[in-house]
Amino acid sequence: MTLTGGLWFGVSSVENFPLFQLALLFLAAAGNIALFVVLLRLRFVMEQHLNWLKANHPTAFISAKGEEWYNKPFVVRTAFQTMLLLAATLSVALLIVTAWQVNWKEVLQPMPNDPSVAYYDKHAANLADGYEMLSLEAAHPALLNILNQQFEGRKLSVLDVGAGTGRDAAWFASRGHRVVAVEPSFAMQQIGRRLHPTPDIEWRLDRLPDLEQIVASGDRFDLVVLSAVWLHVQPEDRDTALSAVSGLLNQDGVIYLTLRIGPADAERGIFPVSVSEIERIAASQNLSATKIDEQNDLLGRPEIRWISVAISRNDQ
Repeated sequence: MTLTGGLWFGVSSVENFPLFQLALLFLAAAGNIALFVVLLRLRFVMEQHLNWLKANHPTAFISAKGEEWYNKPFVVRTAFQTMLLLAATLSVALLIVTAWQVNWKEVLQPMPNDPSVAYYDKHAANLADGYEMLSLEAAHPALLNILNQQFEGRKLSVLDVGAGTGRDAAWFASRGHRVVAVEPSFAMQQIGRRLHPTPDIEWRLDRLPDLEQIVASGDRFDLVVLSAVWLHVQPEDRDTALSAVSGLLNQDGVIYLTLRIGPADAERGIFPVSVSEIERIAASQNLSATKIDEQNDLLGRPEIRWISVAISRNDQ
């Protein structure tokens, strides 16, 4: 039972890794069934020894036939085996339910090697706390200005690329907008689904620079949010990335993009960005990129500041 409890605790501790959960549940069920068989064997060996002792050394044999239900023969074995079978049955039931709830298409979808995705998968739980402690209003005042000035009163189709824990996606969904949340980190996406369990957010496992699934879907959006994402796009892929994103816009659509101005970080796949670069790329694609805000890092990192940029078509 200690084995079962430990494995079940392990399942609850790795909720972002369903394959590992299923492996632990299978091990719990198999372990309990194996112990059930072991008890049968131990009881058989003990019974054979007692029979030999009774036949060959009757003076040393003690009959322990109890009178009450709780001290009769086989009570211990029956009780333990019942608990083991119950634990095995529950483990199998949990395994089936867990397997049924998993989106296998997303779990088994091969994702390109990416240091930023690997970092977020590894540190998802710790990073989530920092993201969720900030509100959209505090993190993106310039985005609120866009909503109030350009889209006032409209229900929008919103694409949140690099949605993280779904904080911003949940904000839009709670206000009646249609939201598609793209997050390449499976662990981060699972946390987002748990923290914001609303059917009004459509989660997708996709990534820049191509956004293959989103582009293939044919969806178009009024607003595309790229918050703390552009820094993870390699410089040589940024023309492709902006072309893919801008191709998803409705005629009067807007891309809201934030630039992390600060040191690069190879472990997290962070590359240098600048306003001049995004302006150059936008101009080459008949887009207009305008700096609309700049603020210090809200997590208190003095070496980092954030610049917000609005991108739209020149022919709007």
